[in-house]
Amino acid sequence: MKTVTSLLAAVLFAIALPAFAQYPDHPIRAIVPFPAGGGTDVFARLVSDRLGKALGQPVVIENKGGADGNIGMEFVAKAPADGYTMLFNSSAATVNPVMYGKLRFDPARELRPVTVLCEYYNLVVVNAEKIPATTLAEFVELLKKNPGKYNFASNGARLGIELFKLETGVDVTIVPYRGASDAITGLIRGDADFMIVNAPGLMPHIASGKLRALAVTGPKRDPDLPSVPTTAEAGLPQFTYSSFFGAYVPAATPADIVAKLAAALNTITAMPDVVAQFRQQGAVAVQSTPAEAARKYDSTIASYKDIVVKAKIPPAD
Repeated sequence: MKTVTSLLAAVLFAIALPAFAQYPDHPIRAIVPFPAGGGTDVFARLVSDRLGKALGQPVVIENKGGADGNIGMEFVAKAPADGYTMLFNSSAATVNPVMYGKLRFDPARELRPVTVLCEYYNLVVVNAEKIPATTLAEFVELLKKNPGKYNFASNGARLGIELFKLETGVDVTIVPYRGASDAITGLIRGDADFMIVNAPGLMPHIASGKLRALAVTGPKRDPDLPSVPTTAEAGLPQFTYSSFFGAYVPAATPADIVAKLAAALNTITAMPDVVAQFRQQGAVAVQSTPAEAARKYDSTIASYKDIVVKAKIPPAD
């Protein structure tokens, strides 16, 4: 009986094997949980076309913005776990599980990291016409002298501003936007005064003089902005805030499919032209296994929880 059972299992496995070998056999939906034009969208479009070529099927970007990225994240979390719906996401993937108290899905249980594609630090940027400060120290002093007067453009990832407030003791008004591109537009228009956000989408406006970068929130200066100091150099050594961009699938997606996606994406992020284009957007291309991506995901969430506790941030609805 045992031999028959083993033989049957082997036959069933042989029948199922081609299904994995043939993956994918139709287009893949790649969800970006923010509007087009923001940093997450820029990164996703940089790799999606190459991923489609590597897999032999189109990878079609769909922007499902709203609710600080939760709408798009939930869509992928609830999608069939067959490898044909994936998520490209940046800081919202790790910020939202910490900041929101009532999500209709559990990111940690319903989303599975595939790989980390790049890491990046953020910039403290101000509207150059409205803000006279040219250094971070001058800007902090300006905020302290005018509590509640200046507006912060929030793209949903509020941990950065909350940590900034915690470390500086400033009082600012937070203005929410649907995504980074909308927030940057509001900042340029003058509806807001400053942001803490990753570099994609900012560089042209910094170059034009509409925005002024005061500091980089990481341990090293940005090679493309060599004159902009780190927050530690600018007098805020405790204010470091980094992010990463990664790919995710529904949690029950078969390991074979996850491994195939990870291998393809890791090959793409090692391409010299992709490395260069990530660098142009203020990011460093990286490669990781699904296990390494999962560990980074979990450890980042843990560090963000620590910020929430220290800053006594109430959960968002």
